[in-house]
Amino acid sequence: MDFLSNINLKKNTLTKNELKACELILMDLNKVQMYSLTEMSEKIKITKTTILRFCQKMGYSGYTEFRYDCVKYVNSLSNAERVIEDENEKIMNVEKIYMDTIKLLHYTLNDEILTRLANNIKSARKIKCVGEINSEVSCLQLKYALAMYGIDADVLPSSSHVKTCDLMINEQDLLVVMSAGAKSEIVKESFELKENNGCQIALITMNPSTSLEEVADLFVLLPSVATLKNKSLLDSVPIYSVFVEILLHYLNEEVQ
Repeated sequence: MDFLSNINLKKNTLTKNELKACELILMDLNKVQMYSLTEMSEKIKITKTTILRFCQKMGYSGYTEFRYDCVKYVNSLSNAERVIEDENEKIMNVEKIYMDTIKLLHYTLNDEILTRLANNIKSARKIKCVGEINSEVSCLQLKYALAMYGIDADVLPSSSHVKTCDLMINEQDLLVVMSAGAKSEIVKESFELKENNGCQIALITMNPSTSLEEVADLFVLLPSVATLKNKSLLDSVPIYSVFVEILLHYLNEEVQ
């Protein structure tokens, strides 16, 4: 049982003067850390004897033991507050990183490329959304978003899935490849599919230095939550999600 719970449980055993001492002390527990028994008596204008009786009824041998337990309790509250502040700081740091990154979207995106992508999606015979692991989540979001406009799209979540499309893909089809680093095997397989079958590729990446920009039919650069030189625990999915929502506005104009 903690310090305050113990006092609240035993309050009904106190006399009127002892209860008054209790309430005056509980009004500011920090005073217990600062004041001796004599000082406390003078500050709250309650006799030392009454304060001692209050402490003893709470289960303590005297004011010194009561004071020790009170100080320990107040310190535990301070530690808890610091933990909450630290946790809030972490939340605010993550929030700021994502918000600052989202604000950069209008620097890396432009009206022309988004209009072209919307047109290509609308006119493609087949659409394949290519992305593995976390990028698969973004591909699924795009797939379901396109379905709202009556546009069918398949998700290819691995390089083996890309390979199986070899005989089914031609120049009228569009691969929307989502990859933050644009270095994975699934990206390599997608561009080999383009080379062999002539399909179009829209590469949505966060890597500004990839050489694939030169061979992609459409190259869309998104801002990253971390520089490519540094690893980050933060995921790119939220940035891709915002991009998909932006794309839907362009797609809505093209479909109407």
